[in-house]
Amino acid sequence: MRNTPAMRRMTMAEEPRVTCPVCGATEKEKDFNPENGMCSRCWWYLSPEAGGVDHGLFMIKVQTYEDGLRYAEIRPRGFWSGTIEVRERIDRSYDSETKMQVESWEVRVSWGGGGTDGTLDEIRTAENFTRSMDHAVMLAKIWKMQRNG
Repeated sequence: MRNTPAMRRMTMAEEPRVTCPVCGATEKEKDFNPENGMCSRCWWYLSPEAGGVDHGLFMIKVQTYEDGLRYAEIRPRGFWSGTIEVRERIDRSYDSETKMQVESWEVRVSWGGGGTDGTLDEIRTAENFTRSMDHAVMLAKIWKMQRNG
């Protein structure tokens, strides 16, 4: 084995970062839009076009599709993505006995790991996720009561 000089480490220049005044997360300065006054993730929920609401511990955006079905996306504080979804669905099937199409309506609550943005400690992040999940279940129950009359 020959003696070779140690490889020099190439370090990329650190891009300047900006802290979002809404959620406290940091974002690259080039991605931050000062006219909006918040990071791109918060803007996804709270922009006038999105129609989202900031509840403090989480942000929620509810959409109604053309067919009347609703979809809610909830982002707990401390997470960089919308980790909880509440979705209305209509499942269509065919009943061979009656020879008719059968529709069944349901509400689904789903969640994913998302990812933490590092702005809160793990306990606080878990508390925010729990409160967000409580809200998602409450929203699903409300939608179910509204449909069932």
